[in-house]
Amino acid sequence: MWTRKELKQQAKDALQRNYWKSVLVALVLMTLGGNWIGNVFSSASGVPAEVSTAVMEETSELDDDTWVNIADGEDSVSIYSEEEEGLSDGILYKITDDTDSVESMVGFIVGFIMMLVIFLIVFLVMTAIILIYEILLVFPLIVGAGRFMLKSLDGRAEVKDVAYAFDHSYKNVVKTMFHTQLSIFLWALLFLIPGIYKQYQYRMVEYILAEHPQMPYKDVMQMSKDMMNGQKWNAFVLDLSFILWGIVSVLTCGLVHIFYVAPYQCLTNAALYRRLCAMRDEPIAVEAPQIQNT
Repeated sequence: MWTRKELKQQAKDALQRNYWKSVLVALVLMTLGGNWIGNVFSSASGVPAEVSTAVMEETSELDDDTWVNIADGEDSVSIYSEEEEGLSDGILYKITDDTDSVESMVGFIVGFIMMLVIFLIVFLVMTAIILIYEILLVFPLIVGAGRFMLKSLDGRAEVKDVAYAFDHSYKNVVKTMFHTQLSIFLWALLFLIPGIYKQYQYRMVEYILAEHPQMPYKDVMQMSKDMMNGQKWNAFVLDLSFILWGIVSVLTCGLVHIFYVAPYQCLTNAALYRRLCAMRDEPIAVEAPQIQNT
């Protein structure tokens, strides 16, 4: 069995040996692995707000053949009859009856729907771009960062280890990480708790890939399940032990998180993987049957 104190001490020792390297790797991972959300906003306006009230007041008693001229760049409102000329220098608005008002409302609704459709299309395109970015770039970096943290525990880590997955079974790494995250996402759709459960169940996937990038994705996911069997609650409590560090990070505008908490926590998770691997390799003690004397 393992203890939080044991894992954290290993992480502290590794962080002391490779402090700046660990900070750099954690910073790169946070920068490239962050969620980038793009918002697209568009708006259309009709009659300027500063003259709309004046138009309503001055045209309330006019007939259906009356036109309103709002001159470009001017705040004044001029009223013209249908026969008058000289209206080409401004913007014309005709005071219409109820039928024209209904048509205007229909036009507004159609325009709003078109804007909504355009917004959804842009949103879906941007989401697809973000997903491709996450899958092809961030997933391999996560595995590479896991390898760096594991080697830091052994005292021989190099920053170039972050790019390990790009040169070793890249397609399989991407495929495995994609299936893992997809499974977590689908379970999270049922409710929050199943998603969290799956996240802890597949917690060791990135570290398994860091050492065995060629392993089939089903075997990697199953191996993570086996390693986390009976360990999920302990891992959850381990995460809770970093809450105070999280508060300090917020109070320091993230500086403590960048320069200490992030690499410290990553190394602690790597130490957990190392300990669980050792537990799998430990022989199971079996009591020898007692021989009765006859």
